[in-house]
Amino acid sequence: MKSLQLTILAFICSLHVFAQERNSLKAPFKEKIALKMEYFGELLLHPGLSVGLDYTVTKNNWVTIHWDFDLGGYWHRWNNTSAFLKSSIGSRFAIGSAFVDINLGAGYMHSWAAGDLYQRAKDGGVEKAANKGHSHFMSTASLLFGWDRSRRQKLPWSIYFGPEVYLQSSFNHIFLPHVAAKLGITYKLNKL
Repeated sequence: MKSLQLTILAFICSLHVFAQERNSLKAPFKEKIALKMEYFGELLLHPGLSVGLDYTVTKNNWVTIHWDFDLGGYWHRWNNTSAFLKSSIGSRFAIGSAFVDINLGAGYMHSWAAGDLYQRAKDGGVEKAANKGHSHFMSTASLLFGWDRSRRQKLPWSIYFGPEVYLQSSFNHIFLPHVAAKLGITYKLNKL
C-alpha cells in the first residue's frame, strides 16, 4: 500500500513538473515565429515580391538555425510572369547586430508566357492557344547580409539583402540558372 501511495505521489509531482515545462515552452514558441516581406527581383530588372514565415529551429549567442517558407512572384517584361512557393533552411551567423545568412532550399514555380500563344489548328492553320503556364521545380541557395535590431536594442525587426541563385527545372530539358536580388524585412511576432 505504501509503494502505491509513493507511486501516486511521484506521478502527481511529475505532472506538476510537466505542466511547468509545457508553460515554459509556450513563451519561446512565439519568439520563434517571424513574418517576412521582401523585394525579389530577378537580375534587378524584373521586379517581384515575396512574403513568408521564418521559424527559428535553434539559437545560441552566435548562430541561429531557421526554416523559412515563402510565397511570391516576379514579372519578366515581354517574357513571363512567375509565381513560386518555396522552403529553405539556413544558418544565420551573428557578429554583434550584423549577421550573415546562408540558405539552401527547394520549391515550386509556375510561369505564364507574357503574350499570346498560338498552336497549329486541325485544318492546318494557326489558332490561339490557352496560356495554362508551365510548372517548374526550383532549387535555391542564398547568401544574405543584414542587421538584427533585436540583439542589442530589443526591437522586433531585422533587415537583410543579398543574392539568391536558383535553378529552374525543366526548361527546355535543362536546369536554367537565375540570379535574384533580395531586400527584406523580418518582424518577430513576440512583440505584437
